[in-house]
Formats: sequence, C-alpha cells, structure tokens
Amino acid sequence: MTDTVNYDQPFIQFYQAHPNLQTLDLQARVAAIAQLFLKQPYQFEPLGEGVEGRYSTLPLYRADQFDCVTFVDTVLALAHATDFNQFKQAILEIRYANQKIDYTQRTDWFTDFEWNPNLQRLGYIQDVTLSVLDENKKSIAEKTTAIINKPDYYAQKTMANLNLPNLSNETAQQRLAELKAEGKKFTAQPSVLSYIPLTKLFDSQGQPNIAAWKQFPPAAVIEIVRPNWRPVNPKDKQTDYGTHLNVSHIGIAIHTSAGIIFYHAATGDAVVKLPLTNYLHSFLDDSRPAPVSGIHIEKIT
Repeated sequence: MTDTVNYDQPFIQFYQAHPNLQTLDLQARVAAIAQLFLKQPYQFEPLGEGVEGRYSTLPLYRADQFDCVTFVDTVLALAHATDFNQFKQAILEIRYANQKIDYTQRTDWFTDFEWNPNLQRLGYIQDVTLSVLDENKKSIAEKTTAIINKPDYYAQKTMANLNLPNLSNETAQQRLAELKAEGKKFTAQPSVLSYIPLTKLFDSQGQPNIAAWKQFPPAAVIEIVRPNWRPVNPKDKQTDYGTHLNVSHIGIAIHTSAGIIFYHAATGDAVVKLPLTNYLHSFLDDSRPAPVSGIHIEKIT
C-alpha cells in the first residue's frame, strides 16, 4: 500500500502563514515553533528515508508525530530556514551525516557521539555545559564515558526496526540481514560527555540552585544524561539495544518570564511543555538501575 499523505504541505503552509518569522530573534522563533507542535502525539522513530528507503520508507520529515529527537530536529530546521526548500535542506543536514540519506548515516541514535558533533559543526548548537560555574568561578560539570558499540547495535536489530510494508516477509528478512552486515563496517568507540549533576542544580532540600539556573542560555537543547545507560530495543522490548549510551532524552528549554520552560516529545504521550525545574526535580529520587544523573546543555545558535 502506497503512502499518499502529503508531508510537505504542513511545512509549506507554515512558511506561508509566518512570512516575517526571521524578523524575530532566535529565542522567540524557537519558542513560537515549539509551541505550534504542542499535543502532537509521540511516536518512537517516526521518520525514515522516504519512499525509496532501503530499510525504512517512513517520511523524511513530518509534522503530525514526533519522538524526542525528531521534535528537536524539526524545530531547529524550521527556525533556521526562511522557506520550505531551505527547511528540507536543513532537516536533512541535521538528521544525516554529510546529508547522505541513508539509514546507517542517521545521527539520531547516538546523541553525544554523532548528533551533537554534527550540529555543532553546522552551527546549530554550541556546548556550554562547562560554562556553568559555582561561586568560585569553577565549572560544576562532570564527565562520563560510554562505549558506543555500533556493530552490536546493528547486530541486535530485529524486523520490528524496519519499516518496509510493501515488501514480502522474505525480502524484508533479506534487508535485515543486509543491514546487520552493514553494521559490521563500524567500530566500537568511546564517547565522552560533560554534564551538570542534578545535585548541583538542586540543594539537599530539593530547592533549585538559582545561581546555576541563571547561567542557562536563552534557548538551549537539554539532554538528559544517564551515564553508561544500557537500554532495551524500543521497537522490540525483548531485545537488547546492543550498546551503552549517555543520553536518554532531549528537549528544548526557553527562558521566559515564568522561568525556563521545557518543550519535549514525552515518551508515550505527546509534545508537552512544563517548567524545566519541575521536570528535573522528578528525577531527584530516581530509583531505576540507571538513574538520571544530570543534564548536558547545548546553546541554540
């Protein structure tokens, strides 16, 4: 069955409805765009390589559902483009290494290892985590390391990770074997990430450390850090993810008169907003085996 949804139209209409978008400062643009997507449903990995995709024929971009990374990707691309054609170029350079539309070139899966460096190089974000200082003008950040094992990550893929509805099961199984073979071309490598511990953002009574919060940039990507975290395959809960990670979730934080507001595609829910202090406070008593330890901050530039 062929997908007949016009995924271009919402973005074309967006630029038609906002001809003066680029006259707003960056903070205001990002906030206005993030606000537009509130209540759009969460869907893990809603994007693929389009109708010609070898392993996923899901669309290259869409405005009707998001996971945490594709929400941030879309907001950043819209905020930095003046029309639909520029948006298409931006979303592809954000999502793919060297703009090569290829499943194995996606930057989405390894935030600190591939997504951050790619967007830093392109000028969309800037790491400011180490710039948050204590009263002695010393950074309050710490660092964590995880081994990003891409060969094992691809080896653990299952049919649930592919999206090839027009192929027979036999052909799809062949594509899965092909994908796993492609994964063997990669090597496991360490990824080092700086983060601000929650214990530096809140005092022993759970009250916000105002001096630290005031140093956050006007608009930022906030990455939730769970050091050396080992998740399950989100598409197949019975299967291991194949690698450790440092980042479990991302969203966008905007300074407002009501405090720092966090916009994110909440897992299993929708795009929502709430005070960032409230969101992070909920992790202070995290009892999971790999609890949230802190946040990494990338200034939106």
